[in-house]
Amino acid sequence: MKISTETERVKELSEQQRQTMIVTGTGNVTGKPDLVTIQLGITTRAEQLADAQAENTKRSQSVIDHLSTLGIRNNEIQTSSYTVSPQYDYVDGQQRFREYEVQHQLHVIVKDIPKIGEIIDAAVQSGATEVSSIQFGIENSSELYEQALSEAFHNAQAHALALAQAADVVLNQIPVNIHEGIKSEARPFAVQMTKMSAVPRIDPGALEIQATITVTFSYR
Repeated sequence: MKISTETERVKELSEQQRQTMIVTGTGNVTGKPDLVTIQLGITTRAEQLADAQAENTKRSQSVIDHLSTLGIRNNEIQTSSYTVSPQYDYVDGQQRFREYEVQHQLHVIVKDIPKIGEIIDAAVQSGATEVSSIQFGIENSSELYEQALSEAFHNAQAHALALAQAADVVLNQIPVNIHEGIKSEARPFAVQMTKMSAVPRIDPGALEIQATITVTFSYR
C-alpha cells in the first residue's frame, strides 16, 4: 500500500484548488411597495444669519405640522442634515459677501402609499422648497430576498453546468464557496418640485429585489 508523502498531498490539494471555476448568478423577484421615503428640503436666505435661521425654522415647522395632519407621525419625520453657508458674489475679481443660506433636509417615511401625491403637495405648499428624492421600499422584504437568493444560486449553477459541458469536464454541483453580493431593492425618483397647481400623481409600480452571488465550483 502506497502512503502519500506530505509533499504529494500538498501537490494534490494544489491541483484540486486549481480545478475550480467561479461564476456569478443573479436572481430577481418583484413585490408591491408598502412604504416610501421622501427627502424634503427647506432652503432660506437672508443677509443676517439669524433671519435666515428664523425663517427656516418657521417653514420647517409649518411643513411638519401639515404632514402631521395627514397622518405622518413624529418618529417618521427626521432631520437628515442642517447646513449654514455664506454666499458670495465676485465683482472685479474680488469676493463680496451676499447673504447666508440655510438648508434643512427632512427624511420622511410614508406608509400610506395612495397619499404620496397629497403629502408631497402639502409639503411644498407649506414651505418645502424641494423634493430631492422619492424611494419606494418593502418594509418586510426578507422573504422576497431569500427567494431572489435561491434564484441567484440556480442561475449560477446553470452557468457552471454550461461551462463544464463546453469544456467537457464533470462538475461537482456542491459549491466550494459562495459569496453573497449587495442586496438591491431601491427604486428612486430624482425630482425637483416647487409650488404646484395640482396634486402630483406618482405610481409606485412594482419593486424589483435583486440578489447577486459569486459561487466557486470544483470539477474534474
